[in-house]
Parts: sequence; C-alpha cells; structure tokens
Amino acid sequence: MALDYVKTSKDIIEGVGGAGNIVSAGHCMTRLRLVLQDESKADDAKVNAIKGVKSVIKQGGQYQVVIGNEVSNLFKEFEKMGNFGGGGAAPEKKPEGNPVQRVFGFIAGCMTPLLPAMLGTGMVKVLLTLLTTFGAMSAESSTYILLYGMADSFFYLLPVFLGWSIAKKMNKSVPLFMVIGAMLCYPDIISLMAGANEALPLGTFLGMPCTYFLKIPVITATYTSSVLPMILMAPVMGWAEDFADRVSPNVLKAFLKPMLFFLICTPIALIVLGPLGNIVGNLLANVFTSMYNTVPWLTVGVLSALMPFIVMTGMHYALIPLCMNNLATLGYDVIVMVTMFCSNIAQGGASFGVAVKTKDTELKSEGIACGISATVAGVTEPAMYGINLRFMKPMIAAVISAGIAGLFTGITGVKGYTMGGSPSFLTAITFIGGEGNPMRGLIFGLIGGVIAVALSFILTMILYKDEAAAVEAEAAGADTAAAAAPAAGSATAAADEAAETKAAGKPMEVFAPMTGKAVPLSEVPDAVFSSGALGEGVAIIPEDGNVYSPVDGEVSAVMETGHAIGITTDDGLEILIHVGLDTVQMEGKPFTYKVSDGQKIKKGDLLIVADLKQITDAGYKLHTPVIVTNADDYSSVKCVAGSDVKCGEQLLTVE
Repeated sequence: MALDYVKTSKDIIEGVGGAGNIVSAGHCMTRLRLVLQDESKADDAKVNAIKGVKSVIKQGGQYQVVIGNEVSNLFKEFEKMGNFGGGGAAPEKKPEGNPVQRVFGFIAGCMTPLLPAMLGTGMVKVLLTLLTTFGAMSAESSTYILLYGMADSFFYLLPVFLGWSIAKKMNKSVPLFMVIGAMLCYPDIISLMAGANEALPLGTFLGMPCTYFLKIPVITATYTSSVLPMILMAPVMGWAEDFADRVSPNVLKAFLKPMLFFLICTPIALIVLGPLGNIVGNLLANVFTSMYNTVPWLTVGVLSALMPFIVMTGMHYALIPLCMNNLATLGYDVIVMVTMFCSNIAQGGASFGVAVKTKDTELKSEGIACGISATVAGVTEPAMYGINLRFMKPMIAAVISAGIAGLFTGITGVKGYTMGGSPSFLTAITFIGGEGNPMRGLIFGLIGGVIAVALSFILTMILYKDEAAAVEAEAAGADTAAAAAPAAGSATAAADEAAETKAAGKPMEVFAPMTGKAVPLSEVPDAVFSSGALGEGVAIIPEDGNVYSPVDGEVSAVMETGHAIGITTDDGLEILIHVGLDTVQMEGKPFTYKVSDGQKIKKGDLLIVADLKQITDAGYKLHTPVIVTNADDYSSVKCVAGSDVKCGEQLLTVE
C-alpha cells in the first residue's frame, strides 16, 4: 500500500513535539533531517512506530527520520505544514583540518557568495573598456559614468559586502557586520584619513601619517576595495557580538548589544586590524611585484602548471583576495587571472584530445562537452575529474601545456585588468588595458590560449592510450580465432550462452561502481546504514571519485546536493549509491551529476564525479554504501567481492 504522505507528515510532526519544536527541516536521499528546539520533547518510540518510518537517528545536531526512497515526495507535504526555516541545516560543524586549511576554507567560504556580483560587475567594466577603446562610447558621457559607477560600486564598497558574507558564514548578525564594512568606506572617514580636513591635520606615527582616536594614533589607510581588513576583523566581530549579547540585560539588549558591538569593533578596526590588513596587503603586492618583475615567465609558468592542484583543494577561491588586492593596489593581476586562464584552456585541450582519439562513442561525446566547458566557460571540473584525472595521461599533458603557455604569457607580459567570469577564451577580453597599446594583452593572451589548447591536445594524442580501441583490437583477435573453429560449434556455444543468460531464476548481479576497499554495512559508522534500515548491501571506501553504474537500468532518483543516486533495473531491483556519510551537509559542492533523473543507463556509465579530497578535508567519511533498498522482495543479497574491489567487477548477488 502506498505511503500516505500527509498522514505520515502529521504523525512525525506530532511525534517530535509539534511544529513549534521544529527549527528547520530538510531532507537528503533517504532521511528527513530536522533541527529541533528541544530534542527531549521528541518521542523516539512514537516516531519509530509511524508507518513509513524505518528508524530514528540523532546525529550532528539533527533529528533524522529515515524514510527511504520516498522521502522527497513526503517532504513536499511535510513542508506545507509549517514554516520550518531554510533547509534543515545542522548547527555549524566544528572546523576540522590544520589551521592553514581552516583559514583558507573560511576565506573561500566568505568570498564564494560574492562571485556573481564580482563577475557581473567586472564584465560590465570589460564591456565599457571595449566600447571606449573602439570609440563606440565616450568616457565623458553620462551613460558611461552611470554604468561605470554601477560596476565600480561593488568593488568600492567591497568591505560592506564582505560584512554580509562573513556574518552569513559565521551565523552572526548581518547588519552589525555590514556597519563595520560601511565605516571603512564612509566618505568623511576617507577624507580624514587622506588629510583633506584642514581643521584636523595629520600627524606621524612610526614614520607613517596618522590621525587620532581618543589621542591614540590611527595610521591612515584607504579601505575601499579592500579585503584583508574585514577578514582580519571576522573573529573580533564574532567575539564582540557574543560578548555584547552576554553582558546586555534582556530589557536593554535591543539597543545596548549593538552599541557595545560598535564601540568595541570601531577602535580595533581603525587602530589595529585595519592598518595591519593594509600593511599585509601592500606587502603581498610588493612580494608579487618583486617576483613578477624578477622572473615573470617563471612565476606565471610554474603557477599555471600548479593551478589544477590548487583548484582540487578549493584554494583558488582563497586566492581571490590576493587578486582583488592586486587590482586595487597595482591595477592588474596575473597570479590568478592569467595562470587560471592558461590552466583552464589546457584542461579543455586535453579533454578534446581524448574525445578525438577514443573509439568509445559515449566518451567521445563526454570529452567534447568537457572540452567546451573548460575552454569556453572556464568550468574545468568536468574535464579534470571526468576525463583527465580519470585517465591520468591527459592530466600530465594539461599540466605541461599550461606551464608552457604560462611561460609565454609571462614573457609577453599578459595581465588581467578587471574581474571577469571564470578564465576562458570568452573572458580573454579582461586582458585589454594598460598604457600604450591596450589590445596587446588580448592578442598575446589569445596566442597563449591557443598554445595551451593545441599543445595539450597534441600531447594527449601522443600519451593517451584508448581503452576502447584496445578492447576492439582484442575482440577482433578473438573473432579471427573463432573463425578458424567449426561454425557449428560456435553457433552451439552462442546458443548455450544465450539460453544460460535467460535461464529462469538466475541470480541478478550488481557490479562495483567504484574502485576501493569493500567493508560490510555493519562496519559503516552511520547507524542508518549499519542497522540495515535502508536495505542490504556493502560499502566501498573509494580510491577515486568517479561513480559508474553497477547495472543496466534507469536513474530513478537524484538529489540537488548530488551526493547520492537511485537506480532501478529493468527487473525491478532498486539500488542506492550514497557517496560519503552525511555529505548532504556539503550542499553539492564536491559532486557533479553526469546523468539526469529518468535517464536510461548501461553498466559502466559515469553517474557522479566526486571530489574526495574536498570531502575528507571537510571532515566527512568516504564510506559509500551500495544498497539494494527493496531487499525485502528477494530471498538474499550477498557480497561476492573480496576486501579490495575494482570498478566493474561483481560486487553483489541478489536472489
């Protein structure tokens, strides 16, 4: 009998203490994930007894109700029954990893939400540069001034936007953090710092011009378009808000808490961390300038070759502040914009090489799509993870080619003058600018891009050995041998094989979707899987992030977060592959689907590409359960693989 989603939803809400006890709600592939105001109000036994509920798990600050494959349909009714907030996210996990990883992760988390505005306004600036360069618009016209003012406003007020993203990242008060950013951009403060106020002349402190706050020297600096001062202020603002909240009586909290916050943060920002951020930013710019002026070809070449590995760690987002600092202080950037351009184009060229050389029709189509994504849109993850790292030789070709293209662009002095989209052939127009001939950077940049794509394509054609071609050759050899045998014997063997395949009652086979170490479900550190509540099967601790189809069938379930997939075979076998444990919390960042819901698939088709390093760096387990979710319809589900499994070998037998 079909599950009554409305009744089940009502019963669950009642069982957990009512709608008022639910702070937020969401779901993953199999579980309803609730954050409760007071978990003691939830009646676990009552919830467990509800029809359709397989079990209850309390984990990561969440009250998880295991439903199974029908959870997405149930959630549509569940969310209609109350205002349960956004997404059911658990309380923020304690940061994991070494201090450097945590710092880079925090910076990346603060910068990433700003990318749409950053790239959009940057491209408007590029458009205006093109229009004025070719005489289609005057820089003195009101249209230019209005458009440029809109585009430059984001960069000018960057500390304000950072206040928003930092507060969101830390789960703090957005308006309070934004005021500190706005203070750094306030016109009167800028004028005071510049010495424009004749009534308040500047003094000196440690050989630097300064003004004064309660007679304490305030080193003058310009904070518009800056990044580092707000990043440095983040822990101070977080502590100040908590402190102000703690010491303010409830009856006075509405005004006393924000007042204390501002009185604490203002002098720290202006006297200590603002100047420190400015000094560090200038120091970084000077270091970069020294490196670039001394050995530009080597600096850009080496970083271009290393960029794929920087992207794999997610650190390329953390380099955005350096890029912004270079644009603000030097007027151009090379470290991020040019090196990523060379790297992205090379990744695409290698992917094109695989597409041309392979005889596998599906891989050929995939290689072309990934190549276009990298060279035209600057999105390299499909090419990197789906093609180049998968076969390794193309990645070697891409790294070598990116390095050589980087050497060329470094020697010819290609620079990026404004933020654009993810570096690609389309964003090469960001290289227009500079004194003298503003088109010089574009011309040499495009030549560098051609070097990257052509060289990586050629090297891939030389290094990459097509597996499909090898299989085809092997099959041709087998056909030749078979031709020498009696025809009647061959026909008999073929008929016997067909009869055996179609024999009634033959066990169904599920093949390994990944290469790695197989572990029993009972050893999986997640009670939902280890208890068998979702079904029977086995887990794989994978060696790489490519997930292939273990059977022929149809994609029956996908998730917005990309961490799991459901498959139904033509015989009605229902299979769930869940990449990592609790990885729904990563909101899809490490995952890319290669198929869509309802798509017909064959054994060996690529389903998901996952960034395993990003998963482990975030503190999540890689255990990937492969489960027959309708195991109750069969007499047995047995693991037939050893402890070490290879993708494509038999994993489960279902009878």
